[in-house]
Amino acid sequence: MKRPNYKYLRSQRRKEFNDFLNFISTYSISYQTAKFNEDLPENHWGYTIIGLSIPVEPSTLKHIRPQGITNAKLLVDIEIVSDLGEWNNINDPFISLNFKAIIKAINPNSESPHFLAFHIDRHNGNNETNEIHPLYHLQYLQNPKKKPDFNHGESLQLDIPRMMHFPMELILGTSFLISNFAPTSYSKIIKERQYVNLCKEYQERIWRPYINSLESYWSLTPNQWFWNPKLNCPYLV
Repeated sequence: MKRPNYKYLRSQRRKEFNDFLNFISTYSISYQTAKFNEDLPENHWGYTIIGLSIPVEPSTLKHIRPQGITNAKLLVDIEIVSDLGEWNNINDPFISLNFKAIIKAINPNSESPHFLAFHIDRHNGNNETNEIHPLYHLQYLQNPKKKPDFNHGESLQLDIPRMMHFPMELILGTSFLISNFAPTSYSKIIKERQYVNLCKEYQERIWRPYINSLESYWSLTPNQWFWNPKLNCPYLV
């Protein structure tokens, strides 16, 4: 079998990374730092983004509680490492993934901050636990900054349940957030060919294998599975 040209494949991912950041910057989306990781093994690629800032349209806050809040900030941190050898296969393309979003708003009546936060990450199977962990899961965070004096009010915080979720990185994750928190911008972005082509490519490489994994539980025998569906949905029996 011919050895993959990892240098070329990594350069493609780097170009897509830079092109997407440049593209979304035209829609007032900025970031504090964005680094494509050049220090990984040759068959890996990845990046770290800190403080990706997406404008929140006031119209999306109409059902917000506490009442009276009319503005909010959305900040995203993303870190991934992916296997170039799996990028074109119907298999899990990631080695590690963490996608964290924090929505922060100030109550104008009390001047106190309020947070809504969640992360989507890839479970590290090396850490033994008796809790159910879908390989890729969404988990809400009430105290995203882990402040010891955080005011939980009447809320209750638990680590469980961790909910199954599509893997999301820069392109698919940012698209998800823009569509929810900046629908006016999204209605314009979705008409841009460059954006649509990138989304299609990453849906093909990331979401198709994930969905195929789940579907294979009913359509294939275990020795035919490319990606064990019970990792993605540990509730399957």
